[in-house]
Amino acid sequence: MSDEVQFDTDTQSNAMHRPSPAAGFGQSSGGASGMAGWLMRHGLAKSPASAQVIMVAVVVIDIIATFIIIKYFL
Repeated sequence: MSDEVQFDTDTQSNAMHRPSPAAGFGQSSGGASGMAGWLMRHGLAKSPASAQVIMVAVVVIDIIATFIIIKYFL
């Protein structure tokens, strides 16, 4: 048996990672992606920062609605 076993896990580069997805049908390759990109494409936000504000506002409204429903209806 050989006592000099070597593994190549320390020599992995970034080329081993999965590539980022390309733009889909009807999507531009530049700009924001995900929910922010969807809000911008539909004209609900003009920048990624404003899209993030809209998403945070929706989360806050959802949390408030959840507390109201639990308190008064359950």
